[in-house]
Amino acid sequence: MTDHSDTSKTDLGRSQVFRAAGLVASLALISRVLGLVRDIIVRQYLGVTTLEATAFDIAGRFPETIFLIVAGGAIGSAFIPTFTAYFSRDDEQGAWRLFSAVINLLTILTTVISVGVMIFAKPFVTFFYADNIALEPALLPVTVYLMRIMLLSPIIFGISGIIMAALNARQHFLLPAVAPSVYNIGIIIGGLAGAALSGGEPRQTTIGLAWGMVAGSLGHLLVQLPALRGRAARYTPLLTLRDPGVVQVLRLMGPRVLGLSFSEVNKFVILFLTGTMMLGTLPALNTAFRILIMPQGILGQALGIAAFPTLAAMAARGAHRDMRFILSDSLRLILFLGLPATVLLVLLAEPYTTILFMRGLFDAEATTLVSTALRFYALGLIALTAIEVIARAFYALSDTLTPVLSGGLQILAMWSLSLWLRDAVFPALGWRPLGGLALGFSLSNLLEVSVLLWLVRGKLGGINGRSLLSGLLRMGAASLAMAGVIAGVLLWLPAEAIWPRAVMGTAAGGLVYVVASRLLRVEEWGRLTGILRRRLPGR
Repeated sequence: MTDHSDTSKTDLGRSQVFRAAGLVASLALISRVLGLVRDIIVRQYLGVTTLEATAFDIAGRFPETIFLIVAGGAIGSAFIPTFTAYFSRDDEQGAWRLFSAVINLLTILTTVISVGVMIFAKPFVTFFYADNIALEPALLPVTVYLMRIMLLSPIIFGISGIIMAALNARQHFLLPAVAPSVYNIGIIIGGLAGAALSGGEPRQTTIGLAWGMVAGSLGHLLVQLPALRGRAARYTPLLTLRDPGVVQVLRLMGPRVLGLSFSEVNKFVILFLTGTMMLGTLPALNTAFRILIMPQGILGQALGIAAFPTLAAMAARGAHRDMRFILSDSLRLILFLGLPATVLLVLLAEPYTTILFMRGLFDAEATTLVSTALRFYALGLIALTAIEVIARAFYALSDTLTPVLSGGLQILAMWSLSLWLRDAVFPALGWRPLGGLALGFSLSNLLEVSVLLWLVRGKLGGINGRSLLSGLLRMGAASLAMAGVIAGVLLWLPAEAIWPRAVMGTAAGGLVYVVASRLLRVEEWGRLTGILRRRLPGR
């Protein structure tokens, strides 16, 4: 006999997750659009194959890694469950004591690491890009100078990351979701100011972009402070490693730091492998990846951020059945939106890249490099998006080790596949080697998500596999119909008709996918239209 109270709780949890995901996704869309504007400005003034473009992309890799490993998901996945547990015990004072202690510890840690990297910036850059530096000696001083400016940002982001985690744990998503937009605006203003003051000279523009990153990170922090006041947050200058909550955060954080380190190793593998390739390979790969993470961030991160507090609360009361529904619903939504996005990015990579970036120093060669990388990156879009949600199911169960082990497997697979594809397969086929790096990344992420699904199935006693398989078959059939129509449009229109190919291909493909999904009775279509109807005025 069904327990109606349990069913209503499950429905409430699912509704809460999707409402929060809708808010986060809407604001994430704004942030991603601003991020795209930022990247358009960067490529307009720096191009892809210039020395300054490579220097800027190398320099940004190190501060981003420090933030993501130490202050980003590591603290979020370790801090949110511990912080939430205090409120479940009605210990609000203890929760804000933990908040203060973690902020203070993290600020010290990120400062020490950032200063250390500033000091040893030259040997770090030389290790990864020795071959290109030998050919272009000016690459080293430009990269080091930019890196030392950018390394101020992870110190600020460390504080901002804890504030974001605390607000999400208290079910406040608005201002944390606005913060990335503020960050992007800071970089945009910095880049435009640098270009205006120097007449568009690339080297001075990079300096403006670097200081814009610092200003944007400060804005990322400041915009969230009003929400903290609204939650009656209390800060104390507490520094301790003995508090039970701090010990719990550090215990959970350890494996997650290792897991994120594996994830960041991916990017350093790319950095290392591109160090022996033609100048411009790294900026091309980075530009393609940033196009890819627009749909990935809007969908995967929105669902992951919104679902995590709910999953953590369900895990705390042992409601594995409810967790299965949240997880399977989220994965079906990822398939429903991710499959057509993959088809669009694979088939329309070149017209999209041309329309977005081909201006200023971004030339035809840059367009070819970026669109090649984008096609092969797009094959891993669904896997990369699904990992955001599946991994958080493990974190909610206080299991931060399993994603670490699967991440280690993904690193090994990526390294071996990328080398093999770059050096053997792609040259034999007459394809550009950078596509092999992108495909190696995509295939390794598909392997990782398969392993994680298999393991989470054992932990939760299932993942509603029939529902997932049914959705995959129906949505896959709709996507094939969509791909066929887009291929027809591309055959009909000449290659130089960039705008018609992009617009008509997207419109025709999208229309066919919608009609096919309706005819195949894909449930997600009805859910999304129902949400939209409820949000319309007068409903």
